[in-house]
Amino acid sequence: MAMPKQDMMAVPAARLDERFFSPGTRCAGELMRKSVNYGPKLVVVGDISCLAASSALRALVGESNRSDHVRFVPDLAALAALAALAALAARLGAQSS
Repeated sequence: MAMPKQDMMAVPAARLDERFFSPGTRCAGELMRKSVNYGPKLVVVGDISCLAASSALRALVGESNRSDHVRFVPDLAALAALAALAALAARLGAQSS
């Protein structure tokens, strides 16, 4: 039996090594590029405000949140809202086809 295609992959921010959030390591960029190229969409869930002292990280988060492929959300409620919007958009797209 084939697995259904997943549209979104949520990763708790607490599970990511601190090097992920350090722009100099390029860890975030590599994972984000793979998500954009191969899917599914990547959502990092959790409060990263203590890590956002870096202007480069703030810029990365801001730019990512304006895109459709990679998002940073503060909590599970924001993740649920994002998933609901994605589901609605998918239904509307299917109806217009």
